[in-house]
Amino acid sequence: MIDLTEPQRQSPFAIVMLGVRLVRSLGIVQLVVAIAVIVRWAADGRLLVAIVVAGALFLTLSALSWWRYTFRFVDDELVVTSGVLRADRLTVPIDRIQSIAVEQELLHRVTGLVKVVIDTAGSSQAEFTIDAVARPVADELRRRVGAGGSVVTAPRVVGVDEQNAAERIVFQHDATRLVVAALTMSPWAGLAVLVPLLAVSQELLEPIGDRLSDAAPDVSADSLAWWSVPPIVVAALVFVVALNLGRVLLADWQLALRTDQTTLRRTSGLLSRTSTSTTRNRVQVMTCRQNPLQRRVGLRDVDLSNAGTGDLRFVGCRDDDVEAVAVLVGLTSLAALAPDRRVHPALIWLRVRNTSIAAAVAVAVAWQFIGWWSMAAVVVIALVWWATDRHVRTHRWSLGPEVVISSHVFVATTEQLLIRKTNSVRVTQTMFERRRALGRLHVATAAGTVTIGMIPIDEANAVRDVILYGVETDRRSWM
Repeated sequence: MIDLTEPQRQSPFAIVMLGVRLVRSLGIVQLVVAIAVIVRWAADGRLLVAIVVAGALFLTLSALSWWRYTFRFVDDELVVTSGVLRADRLTVPIDRIQSIAVEQELLHRVTGLVKVVIDTAGSSQAEFTIDAVARPVADELRRRVGAGGSVVTAPRVVGVDEQNAAERIVFQHDATRLVVAALTMSPWAGLAVLVPLLAVSQELLEPIGDRLSDAAPDVSADSLAWWSVPPIVVAALVFVVALNLGRVLLADWQLALRTDQTTLRRTSGLLSRTSTSTTRNRVQVMTCRQNPLQRRVGLRDVDLSNAGTGDLRFVGCRDDDVEAVAVLVGLTSLAALAPDRRVHPALIWLRVRNTSIAAAVAVAVAWQFIGWWSMAAVVVIALVWWATDRHVRTHRWSLGPEVVISSHVFVATTEQLLIRKTNSVRVTQTMFERRRALGRLHVATAAGTVTIGMIPIDEANAVRDVILYGVETDRRSWM
């Protein structure tokens, strides 16, 4: 029987997790200093003593942190107490919890435990983490949060089977869908791994160059370097695509969206399983993205932005998946959207002018070092003109029950937000815009701000008044 009105402790396995967190909290500099001191002590036989003392200290602090860390429900609030030398009491109203994520990393899967991350949007990071608890405890936490903190008259056991029976699967991606999604999404995230490889590229390529020079002594090193560029580029592209494929399969394996009457839950993961839940009302903005490769295979990426860190992201969604998600959060499907308002073409002149000034300064500075090659900065002006011109021609927005913004330069992006979920609306004007009677509209939600730029100032003020009127007169819940 799980009674969360009584103080609950984590599993004793959390002592290990707290020890790891304590080591991380020391910082890299402190760890380096500690290692240097231990290595110095090793010369006179004190290394073993230092290791024993440090291990005992970390074990004691971790055990005390585990013992002092408790959580429970008091009325409609989640109360967490912690602290070794001082007592900290964190009280969170349940209706302020934006999302609750249940993660099962590899060590958790071995022990049958899970980690619970709770976000209230009170800071840029998650509010607090419960490192290791049993699955039924996490399920009961998620059920109580999803129910808005309603008090049950008697404790009851809520297991995985019962929870799954109360939910339905909206969609679930198989391995084939994930492979296609990984191959069509941008691989730029994997390029960060190439940075350390570039640092050692000379050491790796020198032996190969020496062997090729011995085999073909008549071939010059310069021509050999030019001929090696295409294979290196192809190998790098294959590498980053393979890296991206592995990342998607590990993080999004069996990616699924599950829902009941009030809650959305995203589950995925191969080695580490992650389950993130939020209520439908707490979704603030829905964003759909589609690059040229995804357009050819009919896939999109969907982001449901929540207040705080509890966003739900789904890769490789087809049109029917996107429509199902839109219906769940109370938005219009993409097929029914018809944004018809535009931004002013003066945006092209503004960006080209600013880029030209910056390019002129760059050419003047670089001329002293590279001469005529500095004129390559002029190419940037042409690229900015092309991108801005395409943005103006493809950018559309509309105002109805929701604000819709659509643009297509390299990636087609559509943002949707309900008017009633607006926190504030601002109309701003720069000196350039004031001279042309233009302005920018900034619609702020709990998930961030959406901007509609370079529209007539009278239209911006009118839209602001319509949005504020809609917020004041709509009595439906927005969070």
